[in-house]
Amino acid sequence: MNISKNYSSINPFDVNVIEVTKDKLSFHFINIEDYDEAFKEFINESITSIWNGILGDDDLDDVRIEIKNWFNGKDYKKKAGFIAEFFCHLYMKSLDYEQHFIFQNLEEQGSMKKGFDGLYQLNDEMWLYESKSSLHTTQNASHNSNIGEAFHDIDKKLQGKKLDSNNNPISPWNNAISHASLLQVNLDKSLIENLNSFKKRFNKKDFENIKNFNVIPSSTIFLEDKWTIINNDNLKVELERLTKKYKYKKMNILCINKKSIENFIGYIDEKI
Repeated sequence: MNISKNYSSINPFDVNVIEVTKDKLSFHFINIEDYDEAFKEFINESITSIWNGILGDDDLDDVRIEIKNWFNGKDYKKKAGFIAEFFCHLYMKSLDYEQHFIFQNLEEQGSMKKGFDGLYQLNDEMWLYESKSSLHTTQNASHNSNIGEAFHDIDKKLQGKKLDSNNNPISPWNNAISHASLLQVNLDKSLIENLNSFKKRFNKKDFENIKNFNVIPSSTIFLEDKWTIINNDNLKVELERLTKKYKYKKMNILCINKKSIENFIGYIDEKI
C-alpha cells in the first residue's frame, strides 16, 4: 500500500512523503526554491547543533563565520556538496532523528569528514546516511543516478571495497566511533558498543551486509535558472524500478530539487 503525505503543515519544508509499507521504503521528495521567514527561523534554530553538536557553545553568528571561512577558496562544486548535505541534515532534524555526529570537519580544513556522511538514530534504531549531489550543468544529472551511487557507496563501505592508497580497506567505523563519542553529541553507550563491534569485525575482514542496515541515500540537484519542482509520480516510478533488487533493513530515500547555492551563501552572510 502506498501512502502519500504532505508534511508542509508540520515542518518548514515543501515535502511530499510516499511510504511503500510492504518494502519498508519511504520516498521524501523535497523542493527548496527560496527561503521564507519560517524556513530561515528553522535554520537559525538548528544550524548550531548540526554544525557543532548539542553542547556546542557557539552562537549563531560564530557558526556563520566558521562556515563562511570554510567556503573561502572552495569551488562551486564543493560548496554545492556542502549545502546539499546540510539541508539533508536539516530535514532529518525536522523528523526528530538524533544526530550522532557533528557536521563541522574534524580531520582536515580542506574537506568534510570521511566515513559515512552521517549516522542517526530514531527509536533506538541506527541509520547510515550518504549524500550525492549534481549541478545544473552536469550532463544527464538525475535523482535516480545519484540515489544509486549513494546506495552503492554505503554498500561498498560496509563490504570493505573502499580502498586506501595501499589497497587496504578503509573502515568507516573509526570515524563513526570518533563522532559518536564526542561530548557534543547525545552519548549513547549501546550505540558506541555496536559501532565498536562493527569496527572489530571490519579489522578482521569480517565485513557487513547492507541488508542488515537502515540506510538513507540522498540526492540533491541544483537547478539554477532551470528550476522546476519534482514530478512526484514519475520519480516514484523510476526509483521503485531502480531499487527493486536492493537489499536493506529499511530505507529512506531523500530527493531534493534546490534552486541555487547563492541563497544559502546569502543567508550565511546576513549577520556577519
